[in-house]
Amino acid sequence: QNVGWVRRGEEVCYYQNHIKRRGGYYYTATFTVEFPHDQDTVYLAYCFPYTYSDLQRYLYALEKDPKRRNRFRRRPLCQTLAGNNCDLLTITSFACDSQALKARKGVVVTARVHPGESNSSYMMKGVIDYLTGPSLDAKILRDNFVFKIVPMLNPDGVIVGNYRCSLAGVDLNRNWDNPSRKLNPTIYYTKNMIRRFMEDREVILFTDFHGHSRKMNVFMYGCENRRKLSMRLRERIFPRILWKNSSIFSYADCSFNVGRGKESTGRVVGWKELGLQNSY
Repeated sequence: QNVGWVRRGEEVCYYQNHIKRRGGYYYTATFTVEFPHDQDTVYLAYCFPYTYSDLQRYLYALEKDPKRRNRFRRRPLCQTLAGNNCDLLTITSFACDSQALKARKGVVVTARVHPGESNSSYMMKGVIDYLTGPSLDAKILRDNFVFKIVPMLNPDGVIVGNYRCSLAGVDLNRNWDNPSRKLNPTIYYTKNMIRRFMEDREVILFTDFHGHSRKMNVFMYGCENRRKLSMRLRERIFPRILWKNSSIFSYADCSFNVGRGKESTGRVVGWKELGLQNSY
């Protein structure tokens, strides 16, 4: 009777099987679920869902809120392969003169490039709730920064139920270096948006929200400048501040290595190509 999503399952096991694929083997997930009621309707999900429709209802409710709607602007960044809108939010204090607005530094936050990582959407909802909220700290942030937010980078993948890929069957987080306007429009237009944003003001932070399939806690993956020892630790300052100020953030789980195959991810392209020191 409309119980909602709950955690269920016993004898959960995830292991490497013997089916070969390029570069290794496939994995198998097994679990046991008991259904206590006859003629019941049950849906199974890898994790708590957050759908494209959930996002649209949420943004619509924000636009109808008499106070919050004055603290952000919403527009389509682009359309996806399937013709769905990829939303872009701008959050700041709009009631000011143009010079004050121009002097503010910029922050870019994106999420849900991997459809199966729905926890990133719940984190993004928390960020938007806070930044458009009534607290004094939120007002201070709006008065001093301009936030550009893309809450769902892969709407098509979310809609069709993919775990990692887009409608074209590609991992969008491996296409930031040279995104196709036709095949990877959300990455193409997000990257262009960041470039234009950087022309208008200093952008001090870019962070792309993900969810890890195995690791616990809240943590960040960043980059590391190995060529200049004097700048080597600068990329670690922001995560360190988060750790000092949040009991749920784990600095020990953070990583600043740029491993093989990560060169075309959002954080590395933002750091190396766009020149954003704080890119996570």
